[in-house]
Amino acid sequence: MRGDGDSTAGGDPTPTRSTGAPRNPGTSDPAAGQSPSTGSTAPAADEGAVPTAYVGDWTTTIDNASGTHPRSLTITQGEVGDTVMTLVADGPTDTGSYHCVFDATLAAEPSADGPLRLGPSQVRTGPATSCAPGGSTTVTLLPDGSLQRTNDDTGESLVYTRR
Repeated sequence: MRGDGDSTAGGDPTPTRSTGAPRNPGTSDPAAGQSPSTGSTAPAADEGAVPTAYVGDWTTTIDNASGTHPRSLTITQGEVGDTVMTLVADGPTDTGSYHCVFDATLAAEPSADGPLRLGPSQVRTGPATSCAPGGSTTVTLLPDGSLQRTNDDTGESLVYTRR
């Protein structure tokens, strides 16, 4: 997860099938390099249920034995049931690289300061052999301005910084 020696090309927030992480990153995705555009017009940052402080682009990396695995998380404005999170997961494999894009919906109305409760992630881009949908997560804004995304089932998390 955080370069703790896990040999899988992990995802976010933990490199297992239950989090939306690549399951078998040995398969390259021809869609690599595509942007994570949702294809729809998102509401303005202050129009919707998502607290404005969460809206934006966030990044982190996972370093492990197979290399550096960048993650880009985008949170957009929306209401309960709307897609408000997109995660792009990339990284090296023994035979090339992987590229997965995941989406998640806002599962519950957040308070004015959060946290965000997100539903299970769905694979938008990436082959089933490399990218697996994930479970629900909770996103919390930390006092230092970073963002923590925690797997609701396992408690594992990753911290992101604003891009």
